[in-house]
Amino acid sequence: MTQSLILWLATVIAIGVVAAINPNRRQAIAFAVIAAATIAVPLAALSYPSSWLPSGQQTVLGARIDVGKAIYVMLDGPEPRLFVLPYSEQTAQQLQEAQDGTADGEGTVVMTQGEDGSPGFAEEGGGGRQEPKNAEVPLL
Repeated sequence: MTQSLILWLATVIAIGVVAAINPNRRQAIAFAVIAAATIAVPLAALSYPSSWLPSGQQTVLGARIDVGKAIYVMLDGPEPRLFVLPYSEQTAQQLQEAQDGTADGEGTVVMTQGEDGSPGFAEEGGGGRQEPKNAEVPLL
């Protein structure tokens, strides 16, 4: 469960207790209507990318680079989540090189957060690059 839904639920419960104790039942009914209508607020917030990056090494499920604007990265975790990073040429180049290295289907792209808070991308797994085999030429 995400933080926005937990916050919404805690607010609804706290105000609901106050409204239920109050002898004026119209206030409790009005609160129930408002609580039902405001569930759309935290759910709508879940559809936007987060600018807060998780710490540690994260597996990149997908990415989109908007040159000069932003870098959007889908990270794996308990639940996959979309994150937005500020665009920088160095970060975009690291991400592109890591994605190119895993284009053969082996390995994954991972993101780690640096000391200064900037993200870094690298290829993990895949067992290294193999030299292409030369085609055998028939002797006859």
